[in-house]
This record gives sequence, structure tokens and C-alpha cells, in this order.
Amino acid sequence: MPAALLERRDGVAVITLNNPEQYNALSFEVMRDLDQATAEAFADAGVRAILLTGSGKGFCSGAQFGGEVFDTGAAIGGRMRQHLHPIIERLRGGRLPVVVAVNGPAAGAGVGLALAGDVVLAGRSARFILSFARLGAALDAGTSLFLQRSIGVARARALALTAEPLPAETAAEWGLIWRCVDDDALADEAWRLARHFAHGPAISIGLIKAQLEAAWDAPLPAALDHEADMQTLAFMSEDLKEGARAFVEKRAPAFKGR
Repeated sequence: MPAALLERRDGVAVITLNNPEQYNALSFEVMRDLDQATAEAFADAGVRAILLTGSGKGFCSGAQFGGEVFDTGAAIGGRMRQHLHPIIERLRGGRLPVVVAVNGPAAGAGVGLALAGDVVLAGRSARFILSFARLGAALDAGTSLFLQRSIGVARARALALTAEPLPAETAAEWGLIWRCVDDDALADEAWRLARHFAHGPAISIGLIKAQLEAAWDAPLPAALDHEADMQTLAFMSEDLKEGARAFVEKRAPAFKGR
């Protein structure tokens, strides 16, 4: 069975990390299969949204440690660039909206994987642990960027250096994630949100993702210029024309993603 499961339902690609015995640790097999699953989802014209979660009691416990990891320590950077970075970049920078359901602990690279999504939900019992300093490791999976951008320098530095667990409720209060929900409501709420995106204006959503990514470190004139370019593309789409008609006719729009 694949170490990352891919199921397509109603325009949503549901991707589930499938290494539950080790809390979905990022073994070579998990990264390989997750890379393939995300690539397939983004290449499928019938997929309009992605829902990423973990199997069992955890979302992702980060890197899977073993003798081989330390024996090949000098090669770890190359492995990250080959197997992990494409996943993070695809989720964050791709055209599809990504909903992440954190169904248990997210630790180490698992935190970066979760935060690569666009909208992150977490069960109330979940927690986020930048466990790198506990192990003598450095930050990876985009955590050095995602944390500071979302919760500010002071909190990000303290979490990274102390490796203290951050409860899901606090993560939501601080703005690290979108929302904390009861554990038994997480799957339904994540599915509702992913399905909402899947039936939304795909062109608009893809353009907004690109705008938010580009504006992170852009000066105002560059951000304004990029907005004008993206709005031009939006106004050329059939979806915007349908949205305008639906607004005038006081009905729900039927977006086609064109």
C-alpha cells in the first residue's frame, strides 16, 4: 500500500499520509509517495482542491530517524532538495487551494508540511512542536520562513529555540493556523472547506494564491503592478463573467474553472 494515499472525490484530491505506526514520519517512502500524489493531483484537470491529512493518531512526526540517516548525514541536504522541497513548493505555490487537517501532533518537518497549506485546521488535541533543537538539528521544511511570517519574530524564535509544544488552540489564537475545532468535527469541517473550494472560481483562487505569495516581500509598487496583471487575467475568465451575472440575477454562481 502506498505511504501516501490519493483519493479523488467531487473535485477534491484527498491525500493521506499513511505511516501511522510512526505517526506518519517522513521516511523516504512517505516523501516519495507524497511527492507523486501531490504531483498527480496538481496535474489532474478534474481536481479543484486538495485536502491533506494524516492516518492514525498523528499528522506527521517529522523526519524518520534510523542508522541510515546518520550514516549518510552529509547527503541530507541533497535528499531534502530532491524529495521534500518539491512537495512544500508545490503545495504553497501551486494553483490549487490546499486545506490541511492536522489530526494529531505535527512535529519537526511535519510543522512545515502543515503550514505549506493555504488553510490549516487542527483538532483540539493537536499540537505543533518544532522539535529540531531537542534533537540537535536545524530547521527545515520551510519552518524558518512560515513561522516568522505568521506569528512574528519573537514567538517564532522562542518556539524554535525552546522546542516547546504549541497547543492547537494557542496556534489558532496566534494566527499560526486558521482554526481549531473539536477532534470529532475535524474531518467533516476540512471536507466541507475543501469541497467549497472545489466548487469555487478556480481561476480566481489560483490568481489570489499567486498574488499573496508574490506580495510577501514585494515593495508596494511591485505588489500593485502584480495585482493589475492578475486582475487582467481574472477579467478575461468565464468565471468572473458568470460571477457577475449571478450577482445581478441574485443566484448562486456556477463556476467552471475557465
